[in-house]
Amino acid sequence: MATTIAEHRANAAVAEHPVMRWGAIFAGWFMATGTALLLYAFGLAVGFSAVNPRDAETVAHGLSAGAVVWMILTWGAALWVGGMFASWFDGRNDTEMGVVRGLTVWGLSMAATGLAMGSGLMHAAFVTTAASAGAAPVDPTRAAHYLAAVMWAAFVSAVVALIAAAFGGWMGAHHVHRVYHLRRYPEHGRPA
Repeated sequence: MATTIAEHRANAAVAEHPVMRWGAIFAGWFMATGTALLLYAFGLAVGFSAVNPRDAETVAHGLSAGAVVWMILTWGAALWVGGMFASWFDGRNDTEMGVVRGLTVWGLSMAATGLAMGSGLMHAAFVTTAASAGAAPVDPTRAAHYLAAVMWAAFVSAVVALIAAAFGGWMGAHHVHRVYHLRRYPEHGRPA
């Protein structure tokens, strides 16, 4: 019996339905977290080595441009590695799903970072309100400027990391044959 084109497309869509392997996503997220911690530790070591703690003007200056650039590069590099490893751990040569895996690693990282920052900010607010009885008043203009700089740096970091994670996922899926060089993978959309 002859099949129609619509029946053939319906069967092909069911046969090629992509499946997300969450083990690969979590492995990529752990790789991204480990890479970020390593790069942040390096950045902190360089930053603390360069700052003179006895110079009150330098310490009061707050977040420097170098720290902002390092934060952006760290997020981008860590999530590029995380997206690439998620695609490698998945082991399929599907570049579209590689991008989705990279974006999923990014989303998981954003959710975990948001929860950690929210918890840390709540703790900081509790500590500062409990200890502010004898503290000097904070200049609201300077605090607002500092907070705005930190939020812009976080926003730019998140956007760069989003692009890097998607590119890393695509690149990991595109080059999966180099990681698993003894296996044979069919091209996406073609039968084995």
